[in-house]
Amino acid sequence: MRTVLIFGAVVFLLSNLSFWYVKTAHLCPVPIAYSIGTIDERFGLTQSELGAIAAEAEALWERKVGNDLFVYDERTDFSINLIYDERQQLASTEEEWRVRLDEEERANEAQIAKVKEEGEAYSALQADYEAVLVRYESRLSAYNNQVATHNEAGGAPKEEYAKLQTEAAALADMQSELLSQERALRAKAEAINELGERANADIAAYNAEVLKYNEVFGNLEAFTQGDFERERINVYKFSTKEELTAVLAHEFGHALGLGHVEDESAIMYYLMTDRDTSEVTNTDVAALAAICDGESPLARRTRYLIRSIINYFNF
Repeated sequence: MRTVLIFGAVVFLLSNLSFWYVKTAHLCPVPIAYSIGTIDERFGLTQSELGAIAAEAEALWERKVGNDLFVYDERTDFSINLIYDERQQLASTEEEWRVRLDEEERANEAQIAKVKEEGEAYSALQADYEAVLVRYESRLSAYNNQVATHNEAGGAPKEEYAKLQTEAAALADMQSELLSQERALRAKAEAINELGERANADIAAYNAEVLKYNEVFGNLEAFTQGDFERERINVYKFSTKEELTAVLAHEFGHALGLGHVEDESAIMYYLMTDRDTSEVTNTDVAALAAICDGESPLARRTRYLIRSIINYFNF
């Protein structure tokens, strides 16, 4: 009879403990054991490389919180998986398109710089032309005045006549130089106009491409790159290792029991912005504290012990 009572008490205790665990398993489930699962080869990452990125994602949390929140354990069923589908194909297309747009932008900037350079060269030529023109007009006016004076006096003396002939020849040379400079200026202006038109056409084409790019990729997107399920994190899309780190850190946050927050700079913000680097913010830590700080250490340790037993025996 006593054995039956003890057995019944144990069953009752285990039943209530199981009920409590199921109802609270999502609350502050630290430290969380995870493993590396399936990696589609098209992502080009090895298991060790993904493990290193996952370690950096967990470190983002642990450095900020100051506690061990995650632990790698290849025996656990909770795994990180890279699943290749149309999202990653789209990401690859986006990357290729963005690279091409960046190249076009640099080419356009080079063209604009060339137009500016040619414009400055034109201005220098025009300044030279105008300086020669001023000198020519001044000497021509003086020459015409001398000729008129001598004509009124009945003609120039032989010596003065020779000087006038020399000046007339010099004026003819200056006129020839001016005509040559005018032709050079017209040619330079036509070349600049052609270069400018080509640059404008290329810029217009680039702007049209940017509009197309923005239509396809320009909207902020939710964290559809990955998702968290009870026993796995699946990642479907990333362009860089830094972005993958951010995605894993976000999904690790869900694994900790966190929902989305309103702070756009937070790792748990519901929209994925362009992030080359990511940090866990005070908002993220506050959200975690709201879940964990109310927990007793005994409840947390008990839950972790149950989870460890479940993982060990692969229940």
